[in-house]
Amino acid sequence: MRKLFALTVVAIAGTALVGGVALAAKNPPVSLQGKVTNKGEKTVKSGKISVEADDFYFKPTFEKSKLGSTVKVSLKNEGKTQHTFTIPSLGIDTVLDPGKKATVDVTLPTDGALGFFCRFHGPDATNQGMQGAFFSKKGETVTTGSAATPASGASTSTTTGTSTSIDDRGGNSGGGGGPGY
Repeated sequence: MRKLFALTVVAIAGTALVGGVALAAKNPPVSLQGKVTNKGEKTVKSGKISVEADDFYFKPTFEKSKLGSTVKVSLKNEGKTQHTFTIPSLGIDTVLDPGKKATVDVTLPTDGALGFFCRFHGPDATNQGMQGAFFSKKGETVTTGSAATPASGASTSTTTGTSTSIDDRGGNSGGGGGPGY
């Protein structure tokens, strides 16, 4: 009888825990289309925020900031595969090799939220849930721009090995090394 009671308690606790996690992931501050791997939200402080790109999510997933502000986003790829930080409407498409860092300035819209994604693992690619958004208040409409390519006339920022915006203290001195992508 004790065993049955203990198993019932464990089953109820496990269900509550799983239900709580699922509930938290289903209540993002803004809605994005497709799968979202929700790793929480954080408020931008002094116009800066650090965002981890990993296999296969951004952490934090949702960044709260003032409308129309410019945010300096410090990116670090902590995953084992290459990722991007892409916002087509702003012409941002920063590629990060594993272990690399980059900094991107993001100018937020004066209304609504602004989505971003990894074009290798985001909604338009393998749909592994690697996307997120900047927002100022819950429930805002999210935009990412059109397709998964930069806006017409905008430059593409690729930061894979030798760009000056990369912090290369991790070991690989210079570009060219590593697996051929």
